[in-house]
Amino acid sequence: MEISTNAEYLLRRFDDLPKAVQTGVGAGLKRALLLTEDRVRRNAQLKWRRGGAGLAGRLTSSVTETAGFGLDGQIGFRKTRGFPYELSQEFGAKAKPGKAMAIPITPQAKRYGPREFPGKLFIPKGRHVLAVFRPRLKAIEPQYVLVKSIKPRLGFRATVLAALGMISDEIEAGAKAQT
Repeated sequence: MEISTNAEYLLRRFDDLPKAVQTGVGAGLKRALLLTEDRVRRNAQLKWRRGGAGLAGRLTSSVTETAGFGLDGQIGFRKTRGFPYELSQEFGAKAKPGKAMAIPITPQAKRYGPREFPGKLFIPKGRHVLAVFRPRLKAIEPQYVLVKSIKPRLGFRATVLAALGMISDEIEAGAKAQT
């Protein structure tokens, strides 16, 4: 990614800057990354669910000082166990011919994969779900939705690249505020 020449200069010479300017540059970069997170949430064509389990809860940014290397700013998704759903949301995904992808829809399904699920899963006739039968309730409880493909709809990379001008401006504004 390329940022403006002034912002790049500030980040490269970070260790040589006065402490007050370093603080301003760091604050500007943090502010810019938080604004970028907000843009990612607004521009994505996803239903953002509350809590830490979904993509919104894993979207994060951080700024750290690295000795001799200036500032390190990062934005992305926290790593989780299992399949990286943000990749399928960013680039799309297709199931192999004759197969389907199982998307968990219950908390218990999210804890286990379809192969490790405790209980016998089956596909009810005429439905595109993996379900479990609850004998006490005499009910079928869907656990996974079966899909053939997922359209790309996150737009993370495009949003971050479009925000580079704003990130540069915030870095420069942070430096100017402390001089």
